Order: sequence, then C-alpha cells, then structure tokens
Amino acid sequence: MNKRHIEKLKDMLSEWNPLGEQANQISDLDNYDIEATDILFHIDKKNSVEQISKMVRSVLEQAFDIDVETKKSLEIANKIYLMLNKK
Repeated sequence: MNKRHIEKLKDMLSEWNPLGEQANQISDLDNYDIEATDILFHIDKKNSVEQISKMVRSVLEQAFDIDVETKKSLEIANKIYLMLNKK
C-alpha cells in the first residue's frame, strides 16, 4: 500500500459516494480517507476481484452501517485490482 494508491482509491470512493446524501452529515469523512486506507491495508495483489469486493463492502458497511450494493462494490473492486496489478 502506498500514498498514491490511497489517493486513487479515495477518488474512486468519492466519485461513487456510497453514502449519498448522508455524506454531508459526517464531519470527518475526508473523501473516504480512513476507509480507503482500511481497504488497502487488508488486500494485496494476490486477492481476486471478488475478495476485494467483499473487503470493500465489509469496510463500508461496518464504518457507516449501510448496505453496499454488490454490483457497485464489484466495479470498484475491479478498478482496485487493476490499480494494484498495473505494470
């Protein structure tokens, strides 16, 4: 995990904004910085897209007490997988 990956994932999560309107109510959201760091801490290049998707859902659901759409988490997981395995 490096700062560049964290920043890219923060951008992905901010663009997706899984919290929707609730994001305005969280004072320390900071573009999903903590969540991006947590996700990347628990995954690496060896993880499959499905495993990454499960981690994305787990982190976001635990952090915000929300239900995360599997389809959307798979989209983000695919982007994360490609980012980590970029040559």
